[in-house]
Amino acid sequence: MKRLTSICAALALTVGLLTGVQPLTQAEEEPAPAAILPDSDILSAKLAKISTKYLPKTSVAVLTTDGETVVNRNEQALIPASTLKIFTALAAIDVLGEDTRFTTSVVQESKSKIILVGGGDPQLRRTKSTTKAKAAWLSTLASRTATALKKAGIKKVALGYDASLFSGPGWSPSWGKEWHPDTPPVSALIDNGGMISSSKASDYPAKRAANHFAALLKKKGIKVTSVKSAAAGDAPVIAKVDSARLYELVKYMLRYSHNLTAEALVRHLGIAYYGAGHGSFTDGTAALQEWMVAHGLWKDGMVLDSGSGMSNKNRIYPEILAKAVNLALADTQYTAVRDGLPVAGVSGTLKKRFNDSSEKIGRKNVHAKTGTLRSAVTLAGWLTTKDGTVLTFAAMANDVNKHYTAGGNWVDRTAATIVGCGCR
Repeated sequence: MKRLTSICAALALTVGLLTGVQPLTQAEEEPAPAAILPDSDILSAKLAKISTKYLPKTSVAVLTTDGETVVNRNEQALIPASTLKIFTALAAIDVLGEDTRFTTSVVQESKSKIILVGGGDPQLRRTKSTTKAKAAWLSTLASRTATALKKAGIKKVALGYDASLFSGPGWSPSWGKEWHPDTPPVSALIDNGGMISSSKASDYPAKRAANHFAALLKKKGIKVTSVKSAAAGDAPVIAKVDSARLYELVKYMLRYSHNLTAEALVRHLGIAYYGAGHGSFTDGTAALQEWMVAHGLWKDGMVLDSGSGMSNKNRIYPEILAKAVNLALADTQYTAVRDGLPVAGVSGTLKKRFNDSSEKIGRKNVHAKTGTLRSAVTLAGWLTTKDGTVLTFAAMANDVNKHYTAGGNWVDRTAATIVGCGCR
């Protein structure tokens, strides 16, 4: 057998010398087969047959992972709703880094006064919860603070709280009134998402978090004589807790469409771009737009207004959304974005979607960010066709006038049609 192998190798070498064609070595590989793409006209015609009743404005783009346009129907810049969070996630990972953590701390201004300082952690919890693994706990911070105070012989303090890391209004004037009951103002100091109950938000999340912290200190044997807003200055840190890694925050934000996390991350972008004192809606939005322009994700006619997608002023082209998903697939630094996208019929905001017979082919296949406002229903992500080709897409319906079911059916059936269409 060894002799036969040597003979075959010699013959191959001889053929190569005579013909000029060299044999493949073990280190070389056969070229990957070309992707099987659907015919653009056929796919477009199939997409046109999906009912758009009650949906006066629809637009859909389908791209290859190399950015080649397969379909771009009714091209127009539309309200993206929460699919805008894809850009926020990409920019945050790129600028801030996936290992970044946001620190909530306690500083000691004097022997009789401590200050709770918000570090912009949007997922700080009051006490340990099974619903948010790896979150920072206010109760842990209270325990560490009490230990430090008792070690110094202190059992009574006045408590200040500082949420000045973020600046400007906590509520955007562009948000609809319908958001107010269950959406708190954006704050650098906030616990339990700023919620009083599952459907009622606090108007003063920083003060509420400080009051919770005071109660937790009392349980640890530290008396709090007052709770007031205060500036931390350069006082020494005596205790702190760190948030989950940004990787985890981004995944949670995308999977469950967490608006508070998105708005906090955009404000951190503003600070990263322009420095301290620039953690506002305006600065964060400007920073995000700068990042999008620099990464080829901008086009005339687009409008950006904050980072969660809650504003009806936003306008994005479906093609740009699909390109953003391409970036997430192409660069390993954006693993959190790929991992965070909900999966149809499996996780997050897509867990209960893709249920009827015309949509089921998309289950366990479509990975996409959802978006829903009174005026818009959207979906953007990636999928694998029945021919095994990965494509990115964005489907956007506007002026839905609360016809959420019709909008949801249209975007889901659009994605399912792309999955099932050989279209050649």
